[in-house]
Amino acid sequence: MRKFLTSLVVAATVLVAAAPLRAGDAPETIRFGDVGFGFGTPFGVGLLAVADAKGFIADEFKGTPTKVEFTYFTGTGPAINEALSNGQLDFAAYGAVPNIIGKANGLDTVIVASYGGTTIFGAARPDVEIKSVADLKGKRIAIQKATIIHWALIQALKNAGLSEADVTIVDLKNADQLAAIAAKSVDAVFGADFLLPLETKGLAKVFYKSSAGGASGDGFGAFLVTDAFRNAYPEATQKVVNGFVRAATWVSDEKNRDEVFQIWSRAGTPVDVITKANEGTALKGKYNPRLDAFFTARYESGLAFNKEQKLTRRDVDLATWADASYVEKAIADQELDGFWADRDAAGADRK
Repeated sequence: MRKFLTSLVVAATVLVAAAPLRAGDAPETIRFGDVGFGFGTPFGVGLLAVADAKGFIADEFKGTPTKVEFTYFTGTGPAINEALSNGQLDFAAYGAVPNIIGKANGLDTVIVASYGGTTIFGAARPDVEIKSVADLKGKRIAIQKATIIHWALIQALKNAGLSEADVTIVDLKNADQLAAIAAKSVDAVFGADFLLPLETKGLAKVFYKSSAGGASGDGFGAFLVTDAFRNAYPEATQKVVNGFVRAATWVSDEKNRDEVFQIWSRAGTPVDVITKANEGTALKGKYNPRLDAFFTARYESGLAFNKEQKLTRRDVDLATWADASYVEKAIADQELDGFWADRDAAGADRK
């Protein structure tokens, strides 16, 4: 946290010295950040990765000099916060826990859409008797702290009648987690579907899937823009969200399901593994971009978690941080009214 606060101070000095964005100008380049998985050239596994691969956002700027640039951060949410603090990104899609930390520490972000849900998996060494979350008592678990995976683990422990004090959490980045469980230096690891190939290789066995208990167990996050960018380029901001909603619409169409998984496989997880990870899951419901009551309830949970974990000290007002006008305009303009459910706080369709 101290390192992050220091970087914010440095970034503030840099940004003051930099030329301000000029309202009304068409941006030369729009810079996007997303969580990256895989080795070599990282890629994403969500809506922004689809928008990138299919050109949904780029197409909004056809015939203009504006270019789009995507970066996938293997350092996940904390690395995206660092990039935002250094003025290197205009938009970002990442988990609630780190983007709440960023906002609480002064990042000028505005939530413009939900990035959908993230299925979280728990995998254990095959030589350790772990068949459920309850069996994690006394065990060493690898996660990257201050991420939505961290939130998911704590929620799973609470639901199983355990607390953080009942386990030992080992803070490791994704690649290091895989190495740790292979070396048997931890008993289990929590993460996204990048863990599933471990089971195929016989290095781990999956014992937990967040969506098995309903959507409320899945990870969550948002698509955000910097306040400076949206103030300088309101039309460009709307075009970006239009493209993001087009990506969500395309993902929601079941006839595109196989191609969606092909795109996500660029992050290094085989298509058959991604297919298995999403069995029984309707992508339309999972990747609902609306900032509805369910989204709000999930983020309130994230705000409470960050306070409980002492990841943030300052309060964040979600009502002023989130601006639903962009996503709702995109939905209306694309004649998608009623396409996605307006969910209540528990995730049930209110219509």
